[in-house]
Amino acid sequence: MKNLILDFFLTISGISAASGLVYQNNHLYLIADNSQYLYDFSLDNRQLSKIQLDKTGGDLENMAKAKKPDFEAIAFDQNQFYIYGSGSTVNRNIRLTYQKEVHKEDLSKVYQDLQQKFQVDQDNFNIEGVIHTNDEIWLFNRGNGQKTQNGIFKINKLNHEESSFNAITLPLIDQVQTAFTDAILVDDNVYFIAAAEASNSTYLDGEIAGTVLGKFKRNDLKSLETIRIPGKHKFEGITLKEKINGKLTFLLCEDRDDEKTETVIYSLMIDQ
Repeated sequence: MKNLILDFFLTISGISAASGLVYQNNHLYLIADNSQYLYDFSLDNRQLSKIQLDKTGGDLENMAKAKKPDFEAIAFDQNQFYIYGSGSTVNRNIRLTYQKEVHKEDLSKVYQDLQQKFQVDQDNFNIEGVIHTNDEIWLFNRGNGQKTQNGIFKINKLNHEESSFNAITLPLIDQVQTAFTDAILVDDNVYFIAAAEASNSTYLDGEIAGTVLGKFKRNDLKSLETIRIPGKHKFEGITLKEKINGKLTFLLCEDRDDEKTETVIYSLMIDQ
């Protein structure tokens, strides 16, 4: 990876704590870790609409930390959106599927089985990114617990009991460990972002040191390489916008860990 160019892309008012995004047909679909909406931002007319994901009532946005579902990962697969809770506490184990209607699943048993099978305890379990392949679901564990267990759980789509875990060593930024925040599959390569946050907790925020962009071939973790993204941003979501003339342009959403109800989107261009 080289010739990395980071630029401001746009600001979206009405969303705080953005944690993932998908680019489809000149729309940006976003989730936030403190919200029960799937946000749809049209890049054509610059309008934001909301798709309600929970029908039980109560607060739907800017939810308290102890009550929020902590939606941290989103994938688009077979014309459906899949939205995953982080699993970092017992009330964050929900997966939502959305096409025209919302379908809700409790992944508590799946998450518990992964923790037990691969010795990643509750204090170190924190799903922040997801990739759907043809036959597997890849869950990216953010290693910001005491054991810094960055890694990828791979689950068979047809049989969730068939699973594996690949631990991955990620670099430091200014002596702060980076940890996965999102990932995407482009052709035969996985691109991911990993933020450095001075906190050994899956629950509490810390001072941000920056974010790296990483890449490895789908079937070759030894090919892993990383490069630091300029600035001290905490990027939480990555999606591919376009692929032109050997260059990839990603869109990144930033979580500033503040109370502002706006989300800043950046573009990141690299050589393929």
